[in-house]
Amino acid sequence: MKKILVPTDFSENARQALDVAVKIAKKTDAEIVLLHVNEQVGVALPVSEYYYTYDRAIEEKYLNMVHENLEKMLAEVVTSMGADNIRTAVIGGPFSTIVADLVQTEGIDLIVMGTKGASGLKEFFVGSNTEKIVRIAKCPVLTVHDDQVTEFKTVVVPTTLETDQKKMFEGLREWEAIFGGKFYLLYINNPGAYRGDHDIEVREKQLVEATGLKNVEIFKTETFTLNEEQVIFDFAKERNADLIVMGTHQRRGLAHILLGSLTEDTINHAAIPVLAIPLK
Repeated sequence: MKKILVPTDFSENARQALDVAVKIAKKTDAEIVLLHVNEQVGVALPVSEYYYTYDRAIEEKYLNMVHENLEKMLAEVVTSMGADNIRTAVIGGPFSTIVADLVQTEGIDLIVMGTKGASGLKEFFVGSNTEKIVRIAKCPVLTVHDDQVTEFKTVVVPTTLETDQKKMFEGLREWEAIFGGKFYLLYINNPGAYRGDHDIEVREKQLVEATGLKNVEIFKTETFTLNEEQVIFDFAKERNADLIVMGTHQRRGLAHILLGSLTEDTINHAAIPVLAIPLK
């Protein structure tokens, strides 16, 4: 974990995400890239009656404001937390595209984002920026919901225990090496994917042994449920969890509409940080 990307819109949520990224960077000696995406870049339409008149003065004023805010944030972080391994980037274009491209070109290992989540019609039709990044990023995404994060000592990991979860377990092993802590695996019985106790134990043992995860304990729900999200939240609350870790298949298009994403739903509604690890 040598490069951490923190997108910012200068909101309180974004500042909280930067604080968390700084704490992680101190443990891993990582560099932080603090990114602001200018989505207001004007595009001249090819139809003359809709031609966009470019105003250089307005853009310069906007960019000056951006740089002033970035410099202010950096100064505050350096003063309050002693972090000096941060550099900034200001790029114009669609937010999710810019972030995805930067992950590739910069070799980003982790994205840390502040989020307010999304609900109702906004969640169904639009979603949050964080949700969009989780769907396309080629690296893990840590979402921060408030400023209460200090340590990641108690971690809840909802899992299907299928073979495609191996990549998530490998990510957990790296996380354990950095932060330590206790990992509670949560297998949720549902009518569509029922497995007996023996099968669950065998699958857990195989994944844990294959990835070298150490301080781990598995739990399974005793009854069937279709409300997996609420089961996760209840289990995390019972154990006073600091973090939820979930794998994501990053479904898009029709597959996303029809099958949805439990990981994205959890991110939108959780009260604690969620780490999403791509399974592809």
